[in-house]
Amino acid sequence: MSTIVLISGYRMKYITEDRLSVYIKHLKVKKETALAAYHWNTALAGALFPAIQCLEVTLRNAIVQAVQSNPPLAAKGLYSTGPDWIFSFTEYMGKKKIKPQKRFTKKCRPGQAVDGSGYVLGQNGDRLIVERLWEERKVIDAVQKLTKAGKAVTANRVISSMDFGFWTNFLSKEYEDHQSKMLLWPNLLGIVFPNAPQGISRQDIESEFNRVRELRNRLTHHEAIWKFFYDDPATGKPDYNRPVYGSNASCSLLLKHFEDLLKLIGWMSSEVLDDFIKHQGDARFRALCSLDGLNSFVDPDKVTNVLAINKGGWGLKKAVEHLNNGKILRITRLGNSVVTIGRDFNRSFDSEK
Repeated sequence: MSTIVLISGYRMKYITEDRLSVYIKHLKVKKETALAAYHWNTALAGALFPAIQCLEVTLRNAIVQAVQSNPPLAAKGLYSTGPDWIFSFTEYMGKKKIKPQKRFTKKCRPGQAVDGSGYVLGQNGDRLIVERLWEERKVIDAVQKLTKAGKAVTANRVISSMDFGFWTNFLSKEYEDHQSKMLLWPNLLGIVFPNAPQGISRQDIESEFNRVRELRNRLTHHEAIWKFFYDDPATGKPDYNRPVYGSNASCSLLLKHFEDLLKLIGWMSSEVLDDFIKHQGDARFRALCSLDGLNSFVDPDKVTNVLAINKGGWGLKKAVEHLNNGKILRITRLGNSVVTIGRDFNRSFDSEK
C-alpha cells in the first residue's frame, strides 16, 4: 500500500491511496477533488463532535443521578448507591457475574494464606481476585491513573474519566433484572429516559446507542463518517457487501444518524436538547452535511446560494480579510448585533480581487 498519493500534481505523504479511493468510489467525487473531499470529512467530523459530547455527558449524568436519587429498591445492602457507588456497584456486578472458581484462585505460592475453601487470600484478608468484569477493570485503571498523576482519587474524578463505551455498556442485558429490583433496568428506565416513547424497552435503547457508538468509533478512528452500508433485513445489522453509493444518499443517511443522536438527548432531557439547539450546536453540522457543504470543498461553483458582487463590495472584502486573519467578526444593524462570524470551514477564492 503506497503512502504517497499523487493528486493534481501534488505528492501527498502519509495519506494512503486506499484512504482517498473511498471518496472516489463511494462518494463519487472526481479523483482530482478526492483530497478536498477528505478535508470535508475532517470538518464534518469536527462538527459532529459537540453533539456526541453532549450525548455522552447527558447519559453519564442521567445514570449517576438516577442511581443516587432513585436507587433500585433491592440495592440496599448489596452495593452503595451513594457518591461512591461507581466502586461498589462495579465490584458487586463482578461478584454476581463471575463464578467464584474463576474470580478467585486456589493456586497459592509459598507463604500465601488461604481460607477454609482453599482460596488464596490477599494482603487485606479478602479473597484474591484474579478475574474482573471489564467495567471493574476500567474503574481500577482510572484509580491507578489518578494516583500516578498525583491527584486525589474521588468518585467524581473516576466517573468523569469513564468513556462512552463504559456508560453504553451499562445499557446491556447484564444490568437488567426483571425478577427483582436490584439492577439498573427496568427499574431506572423511566428515570434515565423520562421522555422516551411509551413501551420502549431497554434493548431498543441499547440498539439506538450502539449505532451512535459505531459512528463515534469511526470518528475517533479518523474514518469516513459518511460511509454507510445497507442493513441486512434478517439481522438489522449493516451488510458490508452492500455499500451505499453517492454523496446525496451518504449525506442523507448521516443526517438521519445525527437526528437520532439528538433524539436520544431529548429522551433523557428536553432541557439539555433545547439548550444545545439554542446555542446552535447543530448548525455547523447541518450546513456541512449536505451537497452544498461538500461542494464548498470540492466544487465551489456548484454551491446553491450565491451572493453576486459586481461593483464595490468594500465591506465584504473587509469582512473576508478579517475572517482570513482568524478574527471574530460582529455584524451590526443600527448599532445592534445581528450575527457573529468566525473562520470555520470557509475557504477564500481570488481574495486579492
